[in-house]
Amino acid sequence: MRRNSGLQRDRVSLLYIPANFVHELHVWQGHALLFSMKSGISISEDPNVRFTYVPNGATTFKVEARDTEGKVFVSKWPATTSEPSNDSSDL
Repeated sequence: MRRNSGLQRDRVSLLYIPANFVHELHVWQGHALLFSMKSGISISEDPNVRFTYVPNGATTFKVEARDTEGKVFVSKWPATTSEPSNDSSDL
């Protein structure tokens, strides 16, 4: 998908190219919504979103993203738990 901020101009027509970027993002742990966000043109073309969570026993995570053209992108992956290491060599 090509992302446009809405600030670029078409080189031939000199009209602005309509904005196209991730507008909404929702993340679930099982059936529990962890967070949702609305974004603007400042989100990068290939965003990397990091978050922390407390395991709730769910077996999957689900992400749903919607862009400014109304396209919806959904992905699921298995939830794995890992205990934080107390080994100081990891620092």
